[in-house]
Amino acid sequence: MPIVFACAGSHAPGITAWTEKAPREQVDRFVGGYHAVQRELAASRPDSILLLTSEHWANFFLDHIGAFCIGRGESFEGPIEPWLRVGKAMVPGNPKLAKSILHHCYENGFELSYAEELKLDHGSMVPLKFITPEMNTSVVPLIFNTLATPRPTARRCLALGQVLGPLLERSDERIAVVATGGLSHDPGEINHGVIDKEFDQEFLSRLEEGDLDRLSAYSDAELLKAGAGTLELLKHKPHVVVYEAVEPWATGVGIVSYAPLAQA
Repeated sequence: MPIVFACAGSHAPGITAWTEKAPREQVDRFVGGYHAVQRELAASRPDSILLLTSEHWANFFLDHIGAFCIGRGESFEGPIEPWLRVGKAMVPGNPKLAKSILHHCYENGFELSYAEELKLDHGSMVPLKFITPEMNTSVVPLIFNTLATPRPTARRCLALGQVLGPLLERSDERIAVVATGGLSHDPGEINHGVIDKEFDQEFLSRLEEGDLDRLSAYSDAELLKAGAGTLELLKHKPHVVVYEAVEPWATGVGIVSYAPLAQA
């Protein structure tokens, strides 16, 4: 069965934790974008979501971290942040789907790490709050290391997408793919609060164009949030739903959607 839905969206904690600090018109446009993709997701009737995500020292630290880790648990608790203003939830998992992804990747050159227990932080829970507010769709989190060097390259992430695509396309489940990450932001560093709008707009344009060569050529210095692999995985070009440079959230935020996909 084909992948029935896909989108990518920002997960900045300020989206929920200090919503009111941003100009009302920016909040309305951005949250409206998430509401639009939530309606598209609901219309696609997915059985499960493959969540291409990252985490922020919620499960791993410098003494133990891998390039990619898939969650095989029956459920995942989140968020870990009490201040996020996202309700605590037990997000249902899908161990069967996770196992099939894990074995398929091992057979095709990707030795993913795996975990039976994972805690979800804002990197996963902010987008899930908007796209599946009832938290009743099973989720398989696939965590990309975006924090500690060495990080997987954009080209490696693209290659992972090329491996995952055929498996998901022949699944007997209706699969939605949701990628989440960040546009230009530098939390807690010397450039905290600096939003590189030119970079953000160029990156989003490359996504819309389906420019896999340029997306996979981003260096670690250029692109610290991996996600280009979703393009080859889906073999579709997305459209930008919304982009906002939100200074009170100290980040550029955006959403892209690959809808419409097969709706059989």
